[in-house]
Amino acid sequence: MKKVFVCSPYRGNIEKNTKRAVFAARVICNCGYIPVVPHLYFTQFLNDEDQFERIRGIEYGIELMKECDQLWLLGPEISKGMEYELEIAKEIRIPVILYDEELRRLNPKTLVLDERVDDRFLSIIKGLNCE
Repeated sequence: MKKVFVCSPYRGNIEKNTKRAVFAARVICNCGYIPVVPHLYFTQFLNDEDQFERIRGIEYGIELMKECDQLWLLGPEISKGMEYELEIAKEIRIPVILYDEELRRLNPKTLVLDERVDDRFLSIIKGLNCE
């Protein structure tokens, strides 16, 4: 069964970001895939406010990502943690599908025309294996 890693924000508006990640996980399940959403799991027992534990959780998430078949990037906002995950995604060449805040697909071919994304987003995703 295909495993899909969810790269989305956690910090900031934690309630909103958690709901968004849960929704994505549900969609992934409905597609017949296994959702891998480390920030929903590790924040249950690691303190995201403690830098040591936050970094540990992100590192553990990276190890899970390495076992996944695909990454779903829920943008266009990209946090520092997400940016780090995406750097690793570039290295391992995991296939990436881009989405906006409402889980509407972003077409990599037309991103320069898409007003939902900014120059920072474009520079961060450069080099990803986008589908």
